[in-house]
Amino acid sequence: MAMDSSFAALFPGQGSQYPGMSKVLREQFPWVKVFFEEANDLLKVDLLKLCEEGPSDELQLTKNAQPAILVTSVAWFEVLKKNLGFRPAAAAGHSLGEYSALTAAEALSLGDAVKLVRKRGELMQEAVPRGVGKMTAVIGLEDSVIKDICEAASSGASSLVVPANFNAPSQVVVAGHATAVDRFSELASGATQPQWKARKLIPLNVSAPFHCPLMTPMANTFLPFLEQVQWNDPRFPIVSNLDSNLRTSGNLTTVLKDQIDHPVLWTSCVQTLERHEMKQYIELGPSRVLTGLVKRIVDGATTHTIDSLEDFKKLETVLKESH
Repeated sequence: MAMDSSFAALFPGQGSQYPGMSKVLREQFPWVKVFFEEANDLLKVDLLKLCEEGPSDELQLTKNAQPAILVTSVAWFEVLKKNLGFRPAAAAGHSLGEYSALTAAEALSLGDAVKLVRKRGELMQEAVPRGVGKMTAVIGLEDSVIKDICEAASSGASSLVVPANFNAPSQVVVAGHATAVDRFSELASGATQPQWKARKLIPLNVSAPFHCPLMTPMANTFLPFLEQVQWNDPRFPIVSNLDSNLRTSGNLTTVLKDQIDHPVLWTSCVQTLERHEMKQYIELGPSRVLTGLVKRIVDGATTHTIDSLEDFKKLETVLKESH
């Protein structure tokens, strides 16, 4: 199988799920049902039905959303691999998406990945009592300014806010104790310091404050589950959220443990792919969130999504031309 030398595969994270997201897969590529069936057996949940029909509030639950996105993303990858001979030169995934990338690269079996992300989702959902933590997206401020406001809004370990996702230039998510996140929002409204005024603040509808120190106990609880997994070297390099380094060897136990309570360095991950001569980015899975971010990070990036039959046909042409 030829490697598509300038193609990077991108795998979305939580928040990309929507009811109906796997419908086209089942209708057009019925053989992918085996991936959903394997997940169903492991989770004792009808994942395909949940992906296709919802209900939305069930699908939104972290413990359901994570396996649902993973299996849908991996199924799309397998469709491209089997039908179009696709093999990316490298891959990256946003938070949960890192597990999809590792599964696509065969560093992790689908069964192990499904069990891991289900457990990760359950633990994340229960990590912090409702109302204690919060996440807010901040639009229109430099990273360094956001770090300054976080420091000003934090008052020790009991009231802390930190950058959690560096998603694109001027697009960062902060997370922490609700009290500190509220103080951050007050400061970022620019009332006291005009240079701290954000263009927009968007509170996120999430069950817990991910990728911040409030998740450290949960990360430690999750570690034994990561240690039980059989790891292989990935078939193509994967960029890690933790440090935006390109990795070509297996056992990622500590990297994935630390990913939970450290920020997602998505901007740097995409810049790493760009430095390694990636010219085209294919987002595999529901929605088009990462495609929008890549366009803000890489000037003139060529992006593709695969979430419909029309997308598949376009990609078929693109990949034929590249071979």
